[in-house]
Amino acid sequence: MLEAGRRTEGELCGKLNTAANFLSLEEICSIYIMGRPLFLYVFLFYWHFLNALFTVEAPQSLCIVEHGNNVTMECTFPVNGKLEFRDLSVSWEKKDELKQVYVLHKGEEDFKSQHIDFRGRIKLLKENLNLGQSLLQITDVKLRDAGVYRCVIAYGGADYKTIHLKVKAPYRIINQGVVSTGRNEWKLTCQSEGYPKAEVIWQNRNYEDLTDKANTRFETASDQLYHVTSTLTIKSGIDEIFYCIFWNKELQENTTAILHTADSTDGILQTESRRFVGATLIATAFVGSVLLFLLCIRKGWVGERGSYGNVLREVLISLTGLQLKQIRATEHLWQVHQQQSCQKIRIRMTTEMLLLKIES
Repeated sequence: MLEAGRRTEGELCGKLNTAANFLSLEEICSIYIMGRPLFLYVFLFYWHFLNALFTVEAPQSLCIVEHGNNVTMECTFPVNGKLEFRDLSVSWEKKDELKQVYVLHKGEEDFKSQHIDFRGRIKLLKENLNLGQSLLQITDVKLRDAGVYRCVIAYGGADYKTIHLKVKAPYRIINQGVVSTGRNEWKLTCQSEGYPKAEVIWQNRNYEDLTDKANTRFETASDQLYHVTSTLTIKSGIDEIFYCIFWNKELQENTTAILHTADSTDGILQTESRRFVGATLIATAFVGSVLLFLLCIRKGWVGERGSYGNVLREVLISLTGLQLKQIRATEHLWQVHQQQSCQKIRIRMTTEMLLLKIES
């Protein structure tokens, strides 16, 4: 196998020397761009010593971008005088996965070999080529776009540089929930999504670690983001504070949410509050009805049929239902009968005044 490898290497070097003698560098780069990368890489290794004047540079070898944003990667090359597009060839590819990103061959764009992952999201800013800048723009960056990109340029000479693209998705928004399960026990929940995988840390007001008591679940979707849900069930007072921290170790970033047990949405606090308000309304309506009933008895306004007494009995029966609708209905009846009572008072007083005038 060693001899075969040496023989293969010798044959390749022989072909390389032949190509160097009969082909220009631009022609060899064109062969690469049309689908023969291995030949070019070996050629560039030797040609570097023969063509040191033409150098491609990468001003920024590492680019970091957030998921969903746009990013522009740049490599530069020497341009002497006016740029001749027909002599320029540019290729961008995702090196680690051998995915073709963009090809400009002899001044003409070629999208036939472009990988489906990049279709509709790639643009080369051609107006900057005159300045010796090859600017590749990727829109709506995906997590799968992360990796190493190679920028190859042939223009009177040839060279390439690599750029590492890193994609992050911080856990910026934390959805939180506080629910009381009764008897001073609370269910605290934090939900967020991001990348890479984060650790969820729980602490109380005194910054004591409660992470071991929590249950954290990780799920991944088609977008490759981590959907994280962490739940902590704990006993505490009704005015306690807890911290939910998403720690992204790889990015050295953390996001914190503050949870108050007093902010319970479906817990015992609001239940007790509703009961208190309901009991207050019932007591008020009951006491008012009884006082009005006693006043009517004292004034002698209850007839032989006891119609008003029957109405009050119906009111009292309705009060035992402890429903807000019935309470409102009771209050309405009370107001109606109160008005009727006032009318009876006026009629009674008018009648008594007439009798006094007649007697006099």
